[in-house]
Amino acid sequence: MNRLDIKRMKNCKQILKIGELTEEIINILNINEKPRNIKFAYDRIQHCEKHKKEFKDNQSYEKGMEKIPLIINEPDYVGYNTKNNSIEYIKRLDDLTLVAIRIKPKGDLFLRSIYPISEVKLKNKIISKEYKDVKRGA
Repeated sequence: MNRLDIKRMKNCKQILKIGELTEEIINILNINEKPRNIKFAYDRIQHCEKHKKEFKDNQSYEKGMEKIPLIINEPDYVGYNTKNNSIEYIKRLDDLTLVAIRIKPKGDLFLRSIYPISEVKLKNKIISKEYKDVKRGA
């Protein structure tokens, strides 16, 4: 799955598998986790909509939402946020889009949020080694 139908998901109150925490990402981030499913529950859509105004326009927000599986499955950068205990998947779309996935002790993982970040934040997080380039593994 590389596209989400958010309207259908919301209307049908669905919980969908949108990706997996893979061994590759676990190794890049050097975290003590095992591969697990990543899911998106319809009740998080309302939270995600709070970030809509941060995108350059509504079309960019909608593109980011429908491309959440692509962001998780083919990220440009990943990071582990110790403060929020989440994995952050970042991909260049219309905006530099971040998808946060909450880590919990067991069971499936769930999408926490989606929002755009600035180039400056990305560069600073790469310099501080908080974000890793997936293609280079560093």
